[in-house]
Amino acid sequence: MTDEFIREVDEDVKEEKRLKLWKKFFPYVVSISLGIVLFISGFVFWEGYSNNQRQKLGDDFTAAVILASEDDLDASLLALDRIVDKGSDGYVTMAKMKKASILIEKGKIDEGLEIYKDLEKNAVDQSFRDIATILYVLNSLNNESKDDLLKKIIPLENSEIWKSSALELKGYIYLRNNEIDKAIETFETISKLPSKPGDLSQRAKNLINLLKEK
Repeated sequence: MTDEFIREVDEDVKEEKRLKLWKKFFPYVVSISLGIVLFISGFVFWEGYSNNQRQKLGDDFTAAVILASEDDLDASLLALDRIVDKGSDGYVTMAKMKKASILIEKGKIDEGLEIYKDLEKNAVDQSFRDIATILYVLNSLNNESKDDLLKKIIPLENSEIWKSSALELKGYIYLRNNEIDKAIETFETISKLPSKPGDLSQRAKNLINLLKEK
């Protein structure tokens, strides 16, 4: 066997191990990170718009969410489109975010990501624009380059609100690209933050332990 053949086999083995590692963590990444983002977005939404909400839009949005939870995605999309057509209220931004997540769930990833990209620039509030960035990165981990994703997420590391979530996604970006040492370093940074969600701190510690075993 030639040295080149041995080198190719070695690279294939490393790639297989990397993919197995990522497949092990990816469902965890999506469910946990998305849960954090949606929880925070819900808080920001009600905090910022509860005094101005219009009852009809609120009822429509609730109905759309219920339809999505019952897997009636097409009907949910129609309900969300009706909200989007009614104006620039905060419910419209939330409707667009929900629509993007449904499109991605239906496999229309590019369409969903385009909505997030639009919201990054045009959402009604900076917090919503930041949420759109996080959701875009979260749903692009498998399709975009490390440098492009880091370029989007790194500015949020300076945000008091989004720092911990941004660092968590940064760690997963490094993990996706098999940069284990950088991933560990990032999760260690999270564990040392003076202020962070308790479950995030525990996840960071668990991931550090798992990655150091590799």
